Amino acid sequence: MSVLKMNSNMEIPLIIGNYIQGVKCENYLDPFTNRIRVRPLPNQGLSTGLVIECSKYERERHPLGTKFNTIDCKVCTKPDGRIYLRARDQMIYKID
Repeated sequence: MSVLKMNSNMEIPLIIGNYIQGVKCENYLDPFTNRIRVRPLPNQGLSTGLVIECSKYERERHPLGTKFNTIDCKVCTKPDGRIYLRARDQMIYKID
């Protein structure tokens, strides 16, 4: 297991089981599922196409476009092979 710190000057390698510290993110409406999801903000070395798994309560109780921070995220994979990030304890923290 590796822990990587965010650095906007490099692309973060997505190795299953690794942790990425301090991912800044936002909630948005996914047009394909019509669900509110959370994705990384740009310029962090992560694709904005990744989904961050987190508390449904936290992501839905704030207006779309609200910015959040995570303590860290684990790189995970779905059974169909899609890669996603899972926030520690499913928690995201609103950035004031």
